[in-house]
Amino acid sequence: MRSTPRHHRARLVGSLATLALLVLAACSEPSAVVTRGSASTLPASMTPDTTAPDTTAPDTTAPDTTAPDTTAPDTTTPDTTAPDTTGSATTGSVTTAAAGTYEVARVVGQVVDDARAGRVISYQVYAPIGVAGDVPVVLVSHGGFGNPRGHLAGEHLGATFASGGFVAIHLAHDVSAAGSRQVDDRPADVTFLLDQLAAGRIAMPPSFAGRPDLDRVGHTGHSYGAYTSHAVGGASYTGSPGVASPFRDDRIDAIAPISPQGPDQFGTFLRSADDTSWTTVTIPAYDLVGEAEISTNATGTVQQPGWRLAPFDHYPGTSDTFRSIIAGQDHSDMWTSGAPDVQAFIAGEILDFMRVYVAGDPTVDPCTIGVGELTSTSATLERGAATTGSRVSGCA
Repeated sequence: MRSTPRHHRARLVGSLATLALLVLAACSEPSAVVTRGSASTLPASMTPDTTAPDTTAPDTTAPDTTAPDTTAPDTTTPDTTAPDTTGSATTGSVTTAAAGTYEVARVVGQVVDDARAGRVISYQVYAPIGVAGDVPVVLVSHGGFGNPRGHLAGEHLGATFASGGFVAIHLAHDVSAAGSRQVDDRPADVTFLLDQLAAGRIAMPPSFAGRPDLDRVGHTGHSYGAYTSHAVGGASYTGSPGVASPFRDDRIDAIAPISPQGPDQFGTFLRSADDTSWTTVTIPAYDLVGEAEISTNATGTVQQPGWRLAPFDHYPGTSDTFRSIIAGQDHSDMWTSGAPDVQAFIAGEILDFMRVYVAGDPTVDPCTIGVGELTSTSATLERGAATTGSRVSGCA
């Protein structure tokens, strides 16, 4: 059963100073690596994308778009630190930690999916320094209708996750080629990247001594990235001819959609209380929504009371679920335009959610997920306890 919404200001999940330090600590970026089964070096300044735009018939529903990312590429000194092999490194199956525990290194690269006309998936890896052993993974998807530089955005997420003991991988979901659609390409990008990670073809920072653990994987994303979370998490969709639906990837253990879509967009549907796109999401989920965007999509072409609340309201109850609504925040605030404490809250609460439901960290109290402190605004929290085996059924 879901608890009544209430305000929480119980604890601080990473101070604003910690978040600033995380971003600064993650500014060491080696040259990009491109992989088609074997790695070769590319210049750090990558060639602009020349992929033909998607000229297929557009979806008839209103798009949920965010402004394209215009972040300048990171040109800081590459990370050449030797892997830490001292006794301070954790070994075996890594227990995660609070945000800010580990220093963070990063590397950028590309993999090429020849089966999809040479589609390029650029990525940026954030990894904890001083960790050896099996390290859980969080994948991050940006919003918008295709951006070859999307892996460079939202670094507060990757830096926070890595500082807490995860390998965080940001994907760039490029513009879809003619004859393809973003709704199909995005989940396929995630599955292909995981395949490449399993094959050892995703570059890791030299100072990272651990191993990505494919048995512990989570996904989060904003806007169209929230669609991507739901897709690989098992949501069902209409209007994808020739493509299997749902796009479930069984390696994904939990999802955290930021600014998720309601019905009638990107193939989502709500036919009845028990027949919705989200009824088939059986894994743990944590939705984060801005109060100012609840009833509208990014462009304002959807105006429907409670629109973005539909996913949480229709999860099937097979796993624990959470929803945070952050007061006063609009669509872009939930990504990178929000105040520093809002960004710290989003990143820190998702970290704790992933620590419990992906990493299986017994040191984290599930009842503390979503109750981090906000100084510029406030948030309400709702929990949906699983019908069996819930970890939050006894939460106040």
